[in-house]
Amino acid sequence: MAKKRIHQIAKELDLASADILHQAKVLGIEVKTASSGLTEEEEELVKLALTPANEPEAEPEEVSEQEESSQDEPEAEPQQDVEDDVQIIEVSRNSSPERISSLIEVEATQIVGDLMGLGIMKAIDTPLDDSDIEKLFEKYNLIPDLIDEVTVSREDIIEFQDFEDDPDKLNLRAPIITVMGHVDHGKTSLLDYIRNEKVADGEAGGITQHVGAYKVDTGESGITFIDTPGHEAFTQMRARGANVTDIVVLVVAADDGVMPQTIEAINHSKAADVPIVVAINKCDLPEANPSMIKAELTKYEVISEDLGGDTPVVEVSALKGDGVDDLLETLALVAEIEELKANYNTNASGYIVESRMEVGRGNVATVIVTRGTLKQGDFLYAGQAFCRVKSMFDHNNKTVKSVEPGSPIDIIGWDESPTAGDQFVSVKNQKEAKAKAEENKTKLKEHDNSSFSVESRVSDMMKLLQEGELNTVNIILKADTNGSVEAIKDGINKLATDDVNIQVVHSAVGGIVLSDVDLASATDSLIIGFNVRPDSQARNMAQSKGIDVRTYNIIYELLDDISEAVLGQMTIKTEEAIIGMVEVKTTFRAPKVGVVAGSVVSEGRVELDAKARLLRDGVVIYEGTIVSLRRFKDNVEVVNEGLECGIGLSDYKDIKEGDTIEILGEVEV
Repeated sequence: MAKKRIHQIAKELDLASADILHQAKVLGIEVKTASSGLTEEEEELVKLALTPANEPEAEPEEVSEQEESSQDEPEAEPQQDVEDDVQIIEVSRNSSPERISSLIEVEATQIVGDLMGLGIMKAIDTPLDDSDIEKLFEKYNLIPDLIDEVTVSREDIIEFQDFEDDPDKLNLRAPIITVMGHVDHGKTSLLDYIRNEKVADGEAGGITQHVGAYKVDTGESGITFIDTPGHEAFTQMRARGANVTDIVVLVVAADDGVMPQTIEAINHSKAADVPIVVAINKCDLPEANPSMIKAELTKYEVISEDLGGDTPVVEVSALKGDGVDDLLETLALVAEIEELKANYNTNASGYIVESRMEVGRGNVATVIVTRGTLKQGDFLYAGQAFCRVKSMFDHNNKTVKSVEPGSPIDIIGWDESPTAGDQFVSVKNQKEAKAKAEENKTKLKEHDNSSFSVESRVSDMMKLLQEGELNTVNIILKADTNGSVEAIKDGINKLATDDVNIQVVHSAVGGIVLSDVDLASATDSLIIGFNVRPDSQARNMAQSKGIDVRTYNIIYELLDDISEAVLGQMTIKTEEAIIGMVEVKTTFRAPKVGVVAGSVVSEGRVELDAKARLLRDGVVIYEGTIVSLRRFKDNVEVVNEGLECGIGLSDYKDIKEGDTIEILGEVEV
């Protein structure tokens, strides 16, 4: 039976395709896009449903008479015309105006303007919804054939092992909880309160952009928390966090409401089929409105139990600790219902939550054991890294000999930093662990480790064939954690355009060193550092060779600068001027100040009340101000290059011999 496209029907009725599409779905007709077809009967049903209720009753008879006279030939003709006049374009879902521009040969700026005319406010590089694409194409008399972009994920390249255990050998394990929420909604404050009050009294908490994990002794088996960063640029890390978790705690501020990252967290949780427990935070504030939050969440199919749904909602105050005990009890109850079990008596396996470089420890990986019991001395591999477990530390930094399923642990002994989200597996000896890691490394070499899009890889190859026309921005990326490296590379890759290719020549965890500058010189690269800084040798060499080194601690600023570089509009940064470098030779305690760094000014000068960064092995450990500056027994305002001095930092005591302190000048704009 011949079918008529929704796009054609909409044109005949002078309606939007989206209206026809919606009505068809309401009637239970299986349709996906404006290019979907309707049978004669389905078309009539849709038309009847859209007919105004106050139309004359006699009209349907006239319509049916017309039908008899027009049934045979006119039916095919309009459809034939549409097929001739309307072009069907294959387009990937979530395409941006910029990407669509190359498909339909309309300027990207024109597309943005036309979208605004349709009431759709989108930037040139923002992904569009299916309905937005259909409305846009309808304006150009085109039909989009929406397809899912084919991608190859890291999991497709490095196969994760599935294990099957005898049900009789399974025992209850601790639930793994991932805490998600919009930035500034109090997610970190809530975790800090739980950690300080329930895990280790008096332990210092702090806001970081790292993933952490710790265990609380609540319920039958305890509860393990994974702390994921609340920044949009860490979407990939948060998605991975949801994949290894059993329950998601969604933190929403009672005075703010549902925000973009809240929706993002909901989508991640639903995609991973993970139950959600909502923690409405800041309920101690006068402007708090928990009822409004519950109502907002219903729009995203998160319906609280008191509204007839199945999502537990707990009202809390991370500042005062109100409701936190109720939250922990709720999580223990949900875990009990889920009946989470694991085999304790087998070789260990689990997932890498985060990896980093630590002074005195080398490569450290925070992992969650999901199966088996991990023991000191075990041999592991995770992606391209392998390890003999030299030692393990819990969240209180205490050494442990074995770790049961559902528990987090820091492992020392890796040959290189494993990648966050990779599965680790225990094998019988180091030879097998190393062989597995090498095998995975070989597989990854065949693919771009940061972007697994087949389409983009083909596009890059076509650009390279253009030879002289290819304009490339080369980047060397250094960051404080493996997760940061991955997230930033993912963000940088999205900034590439048809005219400019962005190539991450090298990326790694750690400070910016001389070898990075040498590589930048050889490849004409820009060096980018996130939460890391160049050492003295690297800085001097970069200045002498004219290498641009840029450092950041906010990802949005980093990506904005790279975007400007792609457009050829990168400006000189003058916000932070390093006016001095100090090497810490020893530490001692002083009344009123606390820990004082006995130091030598190796470059420039030190000024009292100046901003300062404390670096350990090139990684930023602390940022603050100099509150005390002494030469021998005298308080001074300035100490110049080559002289010794004593430096006290505001609210920071963990200064160690060998640390470096950067002294920053006035902020200029």
